Amino acid sequence: MTKGDGMRSMNVPNILSIFRFFVTFYFIYAVYQGRMRLALYLFLIQGVSDLLDGFIARVTGSKTELGAYLDPIADKTMLVAAFVMLYVVDIIPGWLTVLVLGRDVVIAAGYLILYRYASNVKPRPTIFGKVTTACQIATILYALWSADRAELRSYDMALFVTTAAATIVSGVHYIIGGWAVFSKRAATQ
Repeated sequence: MTKGDGMRSMNVPNILSIFRFFVTFYFIYAVYQGRMRLALYLFLIQGVSDLLDGFIARVTGSKTELGAYLDPIADKTMLVAAFVMLYVVDIIPGWLTVLVLGRDVVIAAGYLILYRYASNVKPRPTIFGKVTTACQIATILYALWSADRAELRSYDMALFVTTAAATIVSGVHYIIGGWAVFSKRAATQ
């Protein structure tokens, strides 16, 4: 990679992904300080920057290999930080946090195994993964929005169960898909 290649990979979408990393630290601090309204705004800013980086990359044709890694890592960092911190301050239950994090660990481990044995495998989001991400984001947004509104907290369990179900379904779907790729690769060797 030449010096010019490195400069081309540091474009606006990639800068927005890096921006999300930094905002995540402020988000963590805001939740730790009990400033849920600020945390909500920071999470919304992260979401908008995520939408913008994808839109700009598609419209300007400025997708890069660096961006292909930065964007999902920034997204996962944002979601993991939110679930962990909201668990720490007793807003989201531990079982849901463990389920969300466990799914991500299983998917990441599966991808690493597939990459080792079938190096041409590239992670592709599925409709189940997108629905799960939407449920997880909705859970975080609602938890932050309703944190200081006791009358709204009664809806939490329905949202938690919906997010858990989506997380389980998408996790199983990724495992089945990964197993199919692994089996196909093993059969050709």
